[in-house]
Amino acid sequence: MSLPLAPSFAGSKAQDTLRLKSVLTLLFCILVVMLSFLEARAEAEGPGEGALVDESYSLKADREALEALRKNIPAEVRKENDEKAFMDGLVSDLSRSPSEVRNQFSSMVNKKRNVFNKDMTKAREQFGKQQKKERDDFTKDLADQRKTFSKKKVSSEDRKEFYDDLESKRKDFYANQKEKRDSFEADTRDKRKNFDDYIRSKTDEFNQLHRDYSKRFEENKKSLSDQKKQAELKKKQLQQQLDQEYDSIRKKDPTVLAPESGE
Repeated sequence: MSLPLAPSFAGSKAQDTLRLKSVLTLLFCILVVMLSFLEARAEAEGPGEGALVDESYSLKADREALEALRKNIPAEVRKENDEKAFMDGLVSDLSRSPSEVRNQFSSMVNKKRNVFNKDMTKAREQFGKQQKKERDDFTKDLADQRKTFSKKKVSSEDRKEFYDDLESKRKDFYANQKEKRDSFEADTRDKRKNFDDYIRSKTDEFNQLHRDYSKRFEENKKSLSDQKKQAELKKKQLQQQLDQEYDSIRKKDPTVLAPESGE
């Protein structure tokens, strides 16, 4: 007849079995993690020597090719694309009110107009300084010529010819300066007209986009309002259902629990 195991011995055997199961479970988890890591690494590295495509056909190479293609696009076309992207960006986010969108466009126009006016003012100042320098240099040159000529002994005829020649040079010089100034003013007027025409065309383009944006904004606002109303209505209905369920429970007579009898 076998003797029953002592309680301490039986408990020790159960603990050993539990430890063994824990170790096996841990090893199994480690194995799964290692296999997953190796699989993910193989997918990340992609094909090696037996790659299906050359590196030049990779997506990275394609993205670099797109940037290279953009460099080959004429500057005027890139400018038009950038302007279109700016306009699209203004009317793509329905979270802003139409007035905010218009303010942003107006702010951008004002900034560009200020830059243009500053450039025109700077160009006018530089032109004025250049003409003044030319006049100062010309006046000094005439004075030097007269000073040098006055030291010579010449006949009255030579003297008259000399001063007539200086007067002719003076008239030609100032006529040339006036021609340059008129050309500068004409060029400035053309640049301002071109700028105003450009701003006008962009404003017309924006106004058309803004009308469509305002319509979509109001439709989206109404849709959000309807969704909010539906959510509130559903919440109210659920609350009413809960109130009805609890109301039936409240109407029931309370159950009085009898005190436990002592032993």
